[in-house]
Amino acid sequence: MPSNRAPSRLTLWLPLLVGGLVLARPARAAEPERVSYALIIANNAGLDPKQAPLRYADDDGARYYELFAPQARETVLLSVLDAETQARHPGLAAHTQPPTRAAVKESLARLSARMKEDKAAGKVPVLYFIFTGHGQRGAAGEGSVSLLDGPFTRTDLYTQVLSPSPASFIHLIVDACDSYFFVNSRGALPVGPAQKVAVAQLLASRELDKFPQVGVVLSTSSAQESHEWSAISAGVFSHQVRSALAGAADVNGDGRVEYSELTAFIAAASQGVEDVRGRLDIFARPPALDRSAPLTDLSRHAAMGYLLVPEGLGGRMWVEDTRGVRVADFHKESQRPMVLALPPDRSYYLRSEGREARLTVPRAGAVVDGGSLSWSSSAVASRGSVEEAFRDKLFSVPFGPSFYSGYVASQGQTPVAMDDGPDLSP
Repeated sequence: MPSNRAPSRLTLWLPLLVGGLVLARPARAAEPERVSYALIIANNAGLDPKQAPLRYADDDGARYYELFAPQARETVLLSVLDAETQARHPGLAAHTQPPTRAAVKESLARLSARMKEDKAAGKVPVLYFIFTGHGQRGAAGEGSVSLLDGPFTRTDLYTQVLSPSPASFIHLIVDACDSYFFVNSRGALPVGPAQKVAVAQLLASRELDKFPQVGVVLSTSSAQESHEWSAISAGVFSHQVRSALAGAADVNGDGRVEYSELTAFIAAASQGVEDVRGRLDIFARPPALDRSAPLTDLSRHAAMGYLLVPEGLGGRMWVEDTRGVRVADFHKESQRPMVLALPPDRSYYLRSEGREARLTVPRAGAVVDGGSLSWSSSAVASRGSVEEAFRDKLFSVPFGPSFYSGYVASQGQTPVAMDDGPDLSP
């Protein structure tokens, strides 16, 4: 049954009563208030005639919007939603603008003004810059992403987004072909000797190292296509990121999802995919200023509802709402509990292979105990070889402390602090 007690935003991670169980977290030192802003750009169309239009970039944009809108002070969606997406997300089109260069510039200016006010008030503004759509790399090696009226290049990213932003932290999340080159330069540029000094100075001003407040999560590190999956009407990478940010990647149960947790979660989710067409290359790097900076901190978001998937309930599962929108996928170890943050005021299905359980998150702060749900039979169908690879192999590897510890050790990353897990005693 849902709890009437809202989660604390100050000292405890989700101190809530669920079926007589107490889930409490140790207190953290008082921190300045973090205020989030999200600029989401989603564009199905590409600028290269050789690139076929995407089907689900606009769906990804809509789902990012629904994830961030309850949590952020302001969420902006620049997208043209197709008929199917508008049907799944009624009313959302009225809150969108076309993804043009002018709209990006105007949105950044407005968000920057609000973030300056936050800084003056002693708060910590955090900007999420999210793109899902087509990307490409020009002859000179510079990457760009496609807006409706032209490319938004790496130079644009550094001069219009990173350099002028007053944000204390910026999280770049890009799901596009050649996205590595949208953020990073690689190799020599074909320029004449007289231009080398000027070009070197320009590249130095655009290097990611110059922006220690910026963290990056990119879908590919080479010239590979972004992957879409019709069974979930979404991009595979974007869906994995949203699943992680909803709480599925929170391996130590502190309510925070850090970069190492997100990358380990995506590695586990993708590990079983053997079809080369379904493989993802990921580039992720936390802000050098604070490598433990969270991508999200669910304990601060009382505007969300919560699903507790308790210890003893494990395996490959996913959450889908009654509109048919796939919210999150995960493969949970049964030895640990997990908490997912869900947009409130709607109903969902918790599903696994062959069975499902309906639940309702009636309001912000409400908590649903997944251990008390009633399950019934269900059937899921898909077609195609890549569809089979995604259906059978994505999320086939359990994610938990064991996988996480091995993964971060292999990557040389700094792990999050582990403990014995949440206290679930009465």
